[in-house]
Amino acid sequence: MKRILIFFVVASALAGAAILAFLLFPSRISEEEIAARLPAGFQPDAGEGEILFHMGGCAACHRDEATSTLAGGAPLETPFGDFYPSNISPDPKYGIGGWSDADFITAMVKGVSPSGQHYYPAFPYTSYSRATYADLLHLKAYLMTEAAAPTPSRPNDLSFPFNIRLGNGMWKLLFADMGPFEPDPGQSDEWNRGAYIVNSLGHCSMCHTPRNIFQAEKKSQPFAGGAPLKEGQKGAPKLVGLKRDSIINGLDEFAGAVSEKSAMYHVTISYSNNVPLSDHDAIATYLTSLN
Repeated sequence: MKRILIFFVVASALAGAAILAFLLFPSRISEEEIAARLPAGFQPDAGEGEILFHMGGCAACHRDEATSTLAGGAPLETPFGDFYPSNISPDPKYGIGGWSDADFITAMVKGVSPSGQHYYPAFPYTSYSRATYADLLHLKAYLMTEAAAPTPSRPNDLSFPFNIRLGNGMWKLLFADMGPFEPDPGQSDEWNRGAYIVNSLGHCSMCHTPRNIFQAEKKSQPFAGGAPLKEGQKGAPKLVGLKRDSIINGLDEFAGAVSEKSAMYHVTISYSNNVPLSDHDAIATYLTSLN
């Protein structure tokens, strides 16, 4: 009995130490890991990255309308306070111009900053973790072509205890579902392309899937519609059950299916003007299969 008690105490202490280490010293992606996940002879393509930039709707959050730079856009208002999108311009001091490839990929797939801090999940790294490293480096290459904005990011304005950043690490341990996209061999190439876009850079579930009291997505109700972030706002509609034409029209500004006052309108503009129609079709193929 005494040995069992000692084992339990030691095991609990080790588990506690492991959790504390994760919270205080989150892991990073190494350059060697990146190289192992890239095709032979890979070179990042800023042109491809521009499409991915619009596919992810990055400008909707990070574009400052006053300067037309990626200095950070309007705050995301939530019951916990206001999240301010960061400066992702190539400025070496205030943006990401000084980030290495490992810094960028670590931020996107692990939600960890170059300084080793856990990002808040308002930054959709849970979805971005499913993107290929090649696509992430294409995206980074495009971001480096944008105008540098020597403007510091605004700090988040959050209430206690949500302003304690260390809590993000615990949230990840309990709720984060992250990992690379795995194609379904039983589905078509078009279906898998749509699934990849929707679940990675498109991060559609961030708005369109309901969440529990801890703001984790309810995996049992994918794309069943998101609740409003604050009273008086409209929640994101459910995508499950929509007809193919409704989905495609929602990505086409000329169809007029999305109001210009809707947050989705920025996404519609991005897809309509920059994302190939074949990808619109792939998204529709994937989402309609979930009915």
